[in-house]
Amino acid sequence: MVKLETFNEHFGIISKDTEHLNILMKNDLEAFIDPYHIVNNLDNMMAKKMYIRSKSFLETLNRTFIVPKDRNNGLNFLSHLREANEYHLGYSHNNKGKGIGPTKSEIIFDSLRANKLVKAGITVTNEAHNVLLLVKGIGQDNMSDTLANICRDILAEFTFQQCLKYHIEVKKTKIEYYEHSSKKWVSKEVQLPYYNGKHIILVPQFLTSGQRIYTNHYNWFVSSNFISKDILDGTIKIDNDNVFINEQKDGTKKAIIKNINCHFRKPKHKLIEYVKSYNGSLLDFQDHVKSHYPSIDIDKLIQLYAKAS
Repeated sequence: MVKLETFNEHFGIISKDTEHLNILMKNDLEAFIDPYHIVNNLDNMMAKKMYIRSKSFLETLNRTFIVPKDRNNGLNFLSHLREANEYHLGYSHNNKGKGIGPTKSEIIFDSLRANKLVKAGITVTNEAHNVLLLVKGIGQDNMSDTLANICRDILAEFTFQQCLKYHIEVKKTKIEYYEHSSKKWVSKEVQLPYYNGKHIILVPQFLTSGQRIYTNHYNWFVSSNFISKDILDGTIKIDNDNVFINEQKDGTKKAIIKNINCHFRKPKHKLIEYVKSYNGSLLDFQDHVKSHYPSIDIDKLIQLYAKAS
């Protein structure tokens, strides 16, 4: 296994407990900016700024371009979602990922346009974590890249503060980001660290996660907390209940969640049926994520380093 150099090693940071995610220098780390960790940490100023920014971006995208079916202008708006290689995150282990790009811009637009909730103008799709969960075609990598682009200035300022803290040399560079006050893409000059002639932007570790398929987690959550109860109380009628219910010796009945989930689980584009049937399940699931799916810790980070080697 090849030992890969990390950001902290390269810049001589001795502390093993830094606020930023300790990325690799020559490879991408299979880690992602997680919108659930953003919305679940709104007491943190940076998370709150990123939540407000991403919500403004999605509101503009949905109201101005998606719902009116203004595809040409919508694709132009999305074309600013450029490569986010400066973060060293994602699936491309050689740091040569294409980011969003024109093709993925089309995927994002068409995915949102095809979603029934977006068509109906339902506001849950103005929040990044719900888009990640419910919109087919928009996965963890695309969403992370999107957040990296629209919040680039926020994360650049975080990076600059980390550099001041650890006495890392920075240089002037120009970046582009989405400005929610004007609802436009704008540029500004910032101070960032450089490696091999390219600038680097860091991300707070508490806002990151490894590979995570929230569709599977939401299916299991709904099966455990809603469908199982409907089966047990007879709201959902089934012919062969011994497949889904296990009767104990004392006569009490217990739902067999594994079988329920296997039978009732839905693909991503049909999860909206559960959103409509089980009012409040999205917020309940958001709380569930906070308590059951933590951000990247040191043990997970070691696993990711090994995977990239």
